[in-house]
Amino acid sequence: MIRLEVVGHYSPSLLSCNRAFSFINFASVGSFMRQPPAALAYFCDGMLMSGFMARVSGQPVQRVSFDFTSIADPVLRDAEQQQLRVYIVGARQAELDAFIGKLRGRYPQLIIAGTHNGYFNPAQAARIQADIRHSQANLLLVGLGAGLQERFVIDALNAGFDGVAFTCGGFIRQEASASEHYYPEVIDRLHLRAFYRMYREPHTIKRYLLDYPRNFLQLAEMIVRHKVAIDITAP
Repeated sequence: MIRLEVVGHYSPSLLSCNRAFSFINFASVGSFMRQPPAALAYFCDGMLMSGFMARVSGQPVQRVSFDFTSIADPVLRDAEQQQLRVYIVGARQAELDAFIGKLRGRYPQLIIAGTHNGYFNPAQAARIQADIRHSQANLLLVGLGAGLQERFVIDALNAGFDGVAFTCGGFIRQEASASEHYYPEVIDRLHLRAFYRMYREPHTIKRYLLDYPRNFLQLAEMIVRHKVAIDITAP
C-alpha cells in the first residue's frame, strides 16, 4: 500500500525542521502514483485537491501552494527575519537571475546562500548537492517539475542537507516573467488561477482538461481499493 502524507496546513514552525515538503495536485499526483517517493510530506496544491482530501479524510485540509497567492511570501519573509540562508535551484539561468533580482528588491535582507539553474546532468547534480551542504543553507527551494524536484530534495537530505526543503514547480520561471505577481489580484480573489494559467501557458491546457480527470479517477479508485492510504498530519 502507498501511504500519502498530507500536511493539513502550513505553519512557520516547519522552517525549523529537517524535512522535505512538496505539493500535490491532480496533475502531479500522476508521477506520485507511478513512483511514490519516500520521506516526503505533501501540501494540497489547488482547491480541487484540498477539497478531495478533506472529503476523503474527514479532516480540514487547506489549499497550500508555493507561490505569492499562498505561502511563498510568509516563507521568504520569515527566512529574511530569521536570517536563514536560502539556496535556490530551478529554471533557466536568465530566468533564475531575474527571479533573484526580484527577491532582492522585495526582501533586501534575505541571505541567498547559493543558486543553480535547473539544467544539469546526474554528475552535476551531485556537485550541486555538495554545494548546498557546504553553503550551510537552512532553506532549499527547488523548481524542477514534478518527479525530478521530489527526487532532488530527497537526495539533498541524503547528502547531508540539514534544513527544510520545499519544491516550487514553475514558481521561479513564472515570477521571473511577471512585473509584479504572476497571478493578478482579481484572478486570485475569484479563484480563477487555473484558467489564467491556461491563458498564459497554453501547454497546461492538456494538464487541466485531460490529466486532472484521469488522475482523479485513478486516485479515487486506488483509495477505494485500499492501494493508497491518506495520512493527514498537522505541522
